[in-house]
Amino acid sequence: MTKPIIATTFSGLYIKSDPWKKAHILWFQKASKELNDPLINDWAYKEDYFKGVDEVMKRLYPTLSDSQRTKEARNSFFNSVCQYIQQNTRVRNNEVIEFFKELKAKYELALITTNTEEAINRILKILNLEELFDFIEPSRPDEKDDKTLVFDRFIRIYGKPFIYIGGDRKDSFDYCKQHNIRAIFANFEDKEDIFGVESVHNLKELELKLK
Repeated sequence: MTKPIIATTFSGLYIKSDPWKKAHILWFQKASKELNDPLINDWAYKEDYFKGVDEVMKRLYPTLSDSQRTKEARNSFFNSVCQYIQQNTRVRNNEVIEFFKELKAKYELALITTNTEEAINRILKILNLEELFDFIEPSRPDEKDDKTLVFDRFIRIYGKPFIYIGGDRKDSFDYCKQHNIRAIFANFEDKEDIFGVESVHNLKELELKLK
């Protein structure tokens, strides 16, 4: 008999969100040096910094198509993420990882991520988590950071999960609400709760919810 699927995020659950939050700062610093333009660094501290990525990529690679520039930007961003993780393995949430390993006796464990396949495989190898997930649905290299696209693909292939446990991306919970998927916000980093979404603030609360 097929086990129910627990779908999960990666950043903020199995690993602290620092590598992703700080990688784009490193990315803009590198671009600033390449273009000899210190003002580029200002984009790193704006909420809409993705607009800055598009602007910088057009300056760095004026002859490439939009999809090629997106691929180049994501590759360099994930290189920064992996570099940060290699230098800071303390970001691994060991107790959370052990808890989900135990759940695999009753559930299949899936990862829905906007990391590319190459990036997430590198990250899992660095953290020795290559055997953790039964299914992984990543973002494609030429896609922008759009979790909806990844969710759609996952459901087409595997069907709806029993539950989704996510981080602080509201778009993931909006998707789950629209598609009648129960979702829990694993707010392990003391962020603001998302209105209308079930939240847990530590591993004990998550254990109780899943019971």
